[in-house]
Order: sequence, then C-alpha cells, then structure tokens
Amino acid sequence: MPDLTDFSITPQGSSSVTVPRATIAGKFVDSQTGILRADFTGANAIQFPSVLATLSVAQRKDIIDLIATLIINQKAGFA
Repeated sequence: MPDLTDFSITPQGSSSVTVPRATIAGKFVDSQTGILRADFTGANAIQFPSVLATLSVAQRKDIIDLIATLIINQKAGFA
C-alpha cells in the first residue's frame, strides 16, 4: 500500500449532524488466564456517539485520527 504523506487534521467548530447510534459491546478476557479484565456488555455496553462526550480531548483526538486515516484510505480505494 502506498504511504500517506502530508496528512493533517484541522480542528473545526462543533457541528450538528445526524449520526447513526450504535451499542458497542464486548469483553476483554486474558487469553492466558481466562480472567475477565473488562466487561462492556449489558448495562456496561458503550453507547455511540454519546460516549464521545465522556472522553477527554486527547482521547477524542485519537479517535478522530483513526477515523480520518480510515476515511482517507477508503476514499483512495486502499481499504
């Protein structure tokens, strides 16, 4: 796959858009010991996009970086 260069994200103001809501569920289980490390099922499931309001600025930036990279790769036909 070609390398992405001159990649940047310029923060803009907040906007109101219609975003599909989703419930994200899963568990983290230590594959060596079988110990449950985190449970995000049932009442602990994550509600997207409302979960974004609970994240720090740095965490939201990390998510935007991941999403932006995925979008640009999809638009270029590499994902």
